[in-house]
Amino acid sequence: MKETLCFLSLCFAGSLIGQSNYFQQEVDYKIDVKLNDVKHELHGSMLIDYKNNSNETLTFLYFHLWPNAYKNDKTAFAKQELVNGITEFHFSDDDKRGFIDSLNFTSSGKALNLVYDIDNEDIAKLELLSPLKPGERVSIATSFKVKIPISAFSRLGHANQQYQICQWYPKPAVYDRYGWHPMPYLNQGEFYSEFGSFEVNITLPENYVLAASGNMLPNSEEEQRIAENVKLTKELVEKGFPKSDSFPPSSEKLKTVSYKLENAHDFAWFADKRYHIQRDSVALNRSGRTIQTYSYFSNINAENWKKSAQFVNDAVEGYSEWLGDYPYDVCKSVDGALSAGAGMEYPTITVISGGGGEKSLDNVTAHEVGHNWFYGILASNERDYPWMDEGMNSFYEERYMKKKYGSSSLFGDITKSPVAKIFQLDKFRDEDLQNLDYLIFARINQDQAMNLTSAQFTQINYGVVVYKKTAHVLTYLEAWLGSKKFDDMMQAYYEDWKFKHPYPEDFKKHVKSFTGQDLDWLFEGLISTTKRVDYAIKKVSSKKDEYYVKVKNKGQIASPVSITGYSSDTSMTFWYDGFEGIQKLSFPVGGFEKYSVNRTGNILDYNPKNDVIKAKGLFKKVGKFRPGIITGVEHPDITALYFVPTLGYNYYNGFMTGLAFHNIGVLRKNFEFIVNPMFAFNSSTLAGAAQVDYFIRPADSFFKDLTLTASAEQYTTRFSPQLNRFVLGGNMVFANRQSPLKKSTSIQFRHIYIRSENFLVSPDEVLAISENNYNQLLLNYENKRKLNPFSVVAEIQQNKRFVKASVTANYRIPYSSKNKGLKIRLFAGSFLWKSADFSFAGPDARFRLSGQNGFQDYLFDDIYLGRNENTGILSQQMTITDGGFKVFSFRGQTSDYLAALNLSSTLPGKIPIRIFADLGHYFNAETDSDPLNYTAGASLVLINDVFEIYVPLVVSKAIQETLDLNNVVFGERIRFVLNFRLVNPIRQIRNLSL
Repeated sequence: MKETLCFLSLCFAGSLIGQSNYFQQEVDYKIDVKLNDVKHELHGSMLIDYKNNSNETLTFLYFHLWPNAYKNDKTAFAKQELVNGITEFHFSDDDKRGFIDSLNFTSSGKALNLVYDIDNEDIAKLELLSPLKPGERVSIATSFKVKIPISAFSRLGHANQQYQICQWYPKPAVYDRYGWHPMPYLNQGEFYSEFGSFEVNITLPENYVLAASGNMLPNSEEEQRIAENVKLTKELVEKGFPKSDSFPPSSEKLKTVSYKLENAHDFAWFADKRYHIQRDSVALNRSGRTIQTYSYFSNINAENWKKSAQFVNDAVEGYSEWLGDYPYDVCKSVDGALSAGAGMEYPTITVISGGGGEKSLDNVTAHEVGHNWFYGILASNERDYPWMDEGMNSFYEERYMKKKYGSSSLFGDITKSPVAKIFQLDKFRDEDLQNLDYLIFARINQDQAMNLTSAQFTQINYGVVVYKKTAHVLTYLEAWLGSKKFDDMMQAYYEDWKFKHPYPEDFKKHVKSFTGQDLDWLFEGLISTTKRVDYAIKKVSSKKDEYYVKVKNKGQIASPVSITGYSSDTSMTFWYDGFEGIQKLSFPVGGFEKYSVNRTGNILDYNPKNDVIKAKGLFKKVGKFRPGIITGVEHPDITALYFVPTLGYNYYNGFMTGLAFHNIGVLRKNFEFIVNPMFAFNSSTLAGAAQVDYFIRPADSFFKDLTLTASAEQYTTRFSPQLNRFVLGGNMVFANRQSPLKKSTSIQFRHIYIRSENFLVSPDEVLAISENNYNQLLLNYENKRKLNPFSVVAEIQQNKRFVKASVTANYRIPYSSKNKGLKIRLFAGSFLWKSADFSFAGPDARFRLSGQNGFQDYLFDDIYLGRNENTGILSQQMTITDGGFKVFSFRGQTSDYLAALNLSSTLPGKIPIRIFADLGHYFNAETDSDPLNYTAGASLVLINDVFEIYVPLVVSKAIQETLDLNNVVFGERIRFVLNFRLVNPIRQIRNLSL
């Protein structure tokens, strides 16, 4: 007992010490700024009062100079844009970019030394004149000039004379219990700033409509302008807004409007001469305080913005009810030319990009206004822990939408659309689609853990995981705790941490303390890993007056699970603590038709197909069979089979038509198949293909996924009434799921068996049955970065008559835009071994300078319209393999070694014409050996890599002699690529990369 009391005392003391260690700095701003709307510049001066509330003495302050993010291609912002595949900034001209300069930091009239960060020009260290001790203040002044970039890049910007002035002034970085947090500006990744007060005076031409953070200080002339604008806007709502949206000339007379804001950590403003203003108010239920609300918009989006002020009211009211009262006096929304997402929040004001309908605007408004709580008041470090900001806020946004529209899911409206029945979506409830956005990517192992920093996420996962998955996880927590207890917990969190900087451990401590529960499944499971929740119902049994539901945990997280018994008109749900393995859970007798885990849709369930069991019947786990067209979303109550009409053609089968049936849906399954029989009208035979895939997708392993494949094909060729191809293989991908870099490494093995009945003249004269087996090993490395992407493929092929190896590398160098550049291809191949009868027996597997024709495709990997044709247009279809030469010639075929370089360059202008050049060297001990061959010409690119036409204009002497010997005229040199496999929709889905 004594030891226990001592231990409890130590814990209590530790809690007090931890509490007393919390501090936050204070920064008060006085800013004067003037807009030059001709040069798109800001000229300003700033005085800040910085108070050191820490226990440490400071000798310097870090400053953010975020407009410098737009200065050049070396900034973190510029680099991240390329990682995310966005090239607009990289290829932009200097006059479109921005920066901040004319800085002159002083304190007590003396100059301060500013040292720029060596890697990030938008971060600098300001050295103080004297050490700043705990509890002391320092006043710092500076002038500054900002060149405003165009708004097409990110947040700060202008679209003609519409201005979004965000992250625009020199700003001290946060110094907290973990030290300094200097961070470069990023588009994907938001901010972390110190609380304080703002007094801002903005000078600009008089006819601008100005919207800014905080309260406008008394200004009778400006107040009159606002009142007149509000009155006119009301009239226009009734009679209609004009279609014109041109900018009027700027007034020569200037005005200065002043704003004040307390207890905030940022300040933004927006200006446009065309803005209409709506003004309204909302009374808070708790305190009875009245909040003034505003919206600002131009003609172009006016129809959608007619209720925009009311949307602000509704969001303020909803968040205040669920979390705690809105603490400021005003709340505003602005229609702006934002390119960093649908909207962007700042204290008391948000900017929303145009587009979408009225409901979409309501949704975005709720989210952005909600950020006043999660970012503005609960000021977590958004850059390092975006789930605490975007994710928590998305939970309340979804609650808002569900309360107002009955559906929180983006997919909810789709189920009510006219085409819903075609794709089997009409049977889905909103709850069934709750986790669909997360599952789409989790089921292909491209999801990431929630607790990563902003920069570590792929662009898609920044939305799917940070926003959506976090919201679903909180929905899970709410369902388990109950809405009342959850709301009490979050309201207490808000009261404890408002106007502070909570960290994940603070939230974790609060939740654990409030609930008295062990929440490792939440914090160490769902938040910190990509491990899965997957409970499966195995059996339902009864004993006396009680039912028992046997449930197996097939996932990696022992999180709470719900069981619902339900019939068409009634249901009952109970929650159970999480467990590992199998448990029999008791459930009251209710005469239910079915039992389900996650019937309510609140669990982040990885596999809905094993959630449901019938109370009676032979096939209790099999859902009702329902055919579908094309594809669909798996439903726990439905067993679906999809049908797709198919049409094909080749010269020998003629036109082919059939019906493909498969089980491939929007969510990837472990086992997938597709069978596509077709009738060929020319050959009067059956043709087609079938494929079966089994996917292994570990939650946490050294590989991302392993695909085991078996496929079969049957077609007719010129020399074979029946050619069959069977492939067995596997592909293992070693991509890094925890990185936004588009790199992947894979290893693929295939065994290919080809059987054909061969004849010379007609099917009645069968000569022999030919059978060939091949083994193929491929090592593939690919970097899909937007600039200079490249790939390397190493291949080994083996047959009973040969072993050969090759390496193919592709590299692309861009020019002045993302669509212009130089493609470089390198190939080198050599035979490692060949049998004595290689040259006259079996398949012709020689390397070739010429890209492959149909009859040279001995693996039958590609699709040719006329595989065995040697004259006519169909004979001119090619595949770029081996030497990749664009002119066909029998010269350059070798069973020794071959090396080649292929170049292809775009031309100025929009015409899809390229020029190409091919260089190649080979050695063939049996016939010929040319030290160097070449071709050059022009190509017409109709669909990149899919449909391209090549016109060789120049060829080397030896190739020309071979062409002359075979009487090849100019038109017969022209060849085309028609790569059907690249446009296969199944292939596109399975090669999806985030």
